[in-house]
Amino acid sequence: MSHQFLPFLVFVVVMTGTPGMGNLSMLAIGQTAGFARAVPFLAGSSLGFVSLGVLVALGLGGVFAASPAARLVMRVAGTAYIVYLAVKILRMQLAEPDLRKGFGFAEGLVLHPLNPKSWAMLVVGFSQFSDPSQPLAVQALVFVGTFMVFQISFHSLWGLAGAGLLRALGRGRALLAVNGALVSVMVGATLYALFL
Repeated sequence: MSHQFLPFLVFVVVMTGTPGMGNLSMLAIGQTAGFARAVPFLAGSSLGFVSLGVLVALGLGGVFAASPAARLVMRVAGTAYIVYLAVKILRMQLAEPDLRKGFGFAEGLVLHPLNPKSWAMLVVGFSQFSDPSQPLAVQALVFVGTFMVFQISFHSLWGLAGAGLLRALGRGRALLAVNGALVSVMVGATLYALFL
């Protein structure tokens, strides 16, 4: 992996920095409840992402790549979960501030294991940038560690951007419109991935 680290790094930055379920969820949670209330979700999503990365590096990605039934189950479960997140985000937006229940660690924990983009980028990343002649443990450590640093960084930046929108727009109709658009993109991107 050492001679391919720079291309791998570019791949990781593009994959973790662009809009996906994790980043869009953090943006929507940040702009609905503020960044501090998104931290438990961020911690859970980070652990879920690291766990998924380790499992993919150890070969689980190949199992799902070989099983159309397993892929379909994951896609349907992932879509259901994203719809759940979207509904919760909209309900939080419409609730009174003191009645808003934040997103918890457990909700973040299952985000990436149920996210088609996470599976795709981890499976593609490890299959493209790993070297079978090198020790698996070292490669898995570099692979998961690099993804983890950028995943946490970008999720945090998207959450902070959402909190900035909350401060800039207040809690009026403009914020509700932005939130509705974000939720639509989250659900739309997931449905698109489901039918690909």
